[in-house]
Amino acid sequence: MVLVQFFLLLCVLVAPVRVLAAPADLPSLLFVTAAASEAAYSGALPELLRARLAAAGWRIASYETPGRAGTVGRFFHMVRTDAQGDETHLIAFPGTERGSDVWTDLRAQRAVFGGRTPEEFRAAAAQPIRERSSTPLVHRGFLDYTEAALFTDALPAYGGRMAGEVIAEELRAHPTARLYLTGHSLGGAAAVLAAARLSDMGVSPAQLLVTTFGAPAVGNAAFARRYEGRFTLYRAAMRGDPMKDLLSAPLGFRQFGERIAWSPARAAARFPHAMTVYLDTAIRRLYDACGGDQAFLFLAGQANRTAGQTLYVLPIETELDAVLAEDAPYMRAVLRDALYTRNAAAVFAAGGDGRSSEDLLGGLAAHCTAAREAGAAQMIAYRITGEKERDAHETYRITLERAVYDTEGNLRAATSRSARTGALTPIEAVLYLFTQD
Repeated sequence: MVLVQFFLLLCVLVAPVRVLAAPADLPSLLFVTAAASEAAYSGALPELLRARLAAAGWRIASYETPGRAGTVGRFFHMVRTDAQGDETHLIAFPGTERGSDVWTDLRAQRAVFGGRTPEEFRAAAAQPIRERSSTPLVHRGFLDYTEAALFTDALPAYGGRMAGEVIAEELRAHPTARLYLTGHSLGGAAAVLAAARLSDMGVSPAQLLVTTFGAPAVGNAAFARRYEGRFTLYRAAMRGDPMKDLLSAPLGFRQFGERIAWSPARAAARFPHAMTVYLDTAIRRLYDACGGDQAFLFLAGQANRTAGQTLYVLPIETELDAVLAEDAPYMRAVLRDALYTRNAAAVFAAGGDGRSSEDLLGGLAAHCTAAREAGAAQMIAYRITGEKERDAHETYRITLERAVYDTEGNLRAATSRSARTGALTPIEAVLYLFTQD
């Protein structure tokens, strides 16, 4: 296993075209790691993310190992090999979604954090706490989760050794390599503790980059003082998310690293701690950073630049609830990008997105002419509608309608699919519905 610079290669897959010239920019990094953090969960959107990553050449392996006091440590190891045989690596820890995870969260006793080997880690954690101000102390449940995941069982995939041992050894052997660790909530806490453990095992600060989403503080002031600067840490914190400050007062824990302050969109404000809301914001920030034009996202597939007939795409129509109106530009942008990644031969009609169906039909003859001139065999029209559901607080039904015409303007096929928000944000619902078509 050879670790290489992760971000430059990953940008080729997932980041906007304009960002490729600046692979270290923060919006792209946050989007990549938010997608990986969501992919570590179970559900419709994580399944979509994992399937698309696999289709793009990523090998994704998940591991879970039992640990202390009923804890089950889990992580996803995502690896992609380029044409030269070099590998890129990312580790994502899932957050709370099982009963064992809830038990892990609730075990909020403090434990000593120290040592340089797995044996010393366990010995330190078993010590009684004497001097609280100068001794690094961490959340017992988070520590057990991290230890179970990386520093407890020997795994066949890692040559019959602990995953953390192998990873640390490889990073020490390749000092220019970087490892990216990420996670949401409990998963973010595990990412921080894993980076601290790897640092204690001799991995240099330049090799460890951690990005967390809605993660609580994991340790006291002594822990923060010891590990601040031992790895790069970005903390995305959503306004209204209670988890980010949950343990600060009762346990005296302290956050560190660079805080990235985000605010949820109005349509998703009811769920400020949900990873889907963090991913939604990462998508918005990515589009905002690149101007909302040609940010070819990977969420709907890998670009196919050789196969497929030329397709003429009419302006995308939207009819949305007033609260969803601010989402309209992002919905249209992700749908255009999804179409492009499915078929790079797609030709998009100039301007006009958001117009009514009457306006589009009035200009259908002109579009037929433009489609024939582009060499398209078909024209396709999409309409996105969204309305608030009755008797459901801040829940919306998103519908994606598709109509296929020949270049004479004759309707050949039509479909309509819908999904409720909650488990998905409105933007993510558009992507999900597109992939179901």
